[in-house]
Amino acid sequence: MLWPEPCISLNPNFESGGKVDDLVNDGRLHTECRRVFRIKTEGDPAGRPLRLHRHQAEAIQAAASGDNYVLTTGTGSGKSLSYIVPIVDRILRQGSGAGIKAIVVYPMNALANSQAGELGKFLSYGYPDGRSPVTFRRYTRPGGRRRAARHRRQPPGHPADQLHDGRADSHPGP
Repeated sequence: MLWPEPCISLNPNFESGGKVDDLVNDGRLHTECRRVFRIKTEGDPAGRPLRLHRHQAEAIQAAASGDNYVLTTGTGSGKSLSYIVPIVDRILRQGSGAGIKAIVVYPMNALANSQAGELGKFLSYGYPDGRSPVTFRRYTRPGGRRRAARHRRQPPGHPADQLHDGRADSHPGP
């Protein structure tokens, strides 16, 4: 036999960690998190309560306590909520003010795009006229591999370096 037989299994059932509303009621999350983190659609922007997995609730509670944590679990298990909820909670508690409050780095543009879409649902559905309590932006390096290769060949101080390093005031367009 050259390779083993395929293994077919169902997605695991994760232990329940309660609802976001429970963490709000316990004072671990800002009251606005009850409104932000719900299962929403365009047709139902108020949504219904969001149920967390145990690993998500434990990570959120660790963050609320000021503890560091590392979360490792499988694909599609909700790792993103384990850091997005604490980021939004902190911004709600401290006020957004001016400037960047958090930076999230993704290894691939596709994941950044996907996460931006999901975060957009939480922060826009149920908040008419763009009056979300927290805003975010997605920045990706335009142009893919060819532009990245060209960027590596350019001398330091080139406008593309300044833009990538955050030193440029504006983007000159394509």
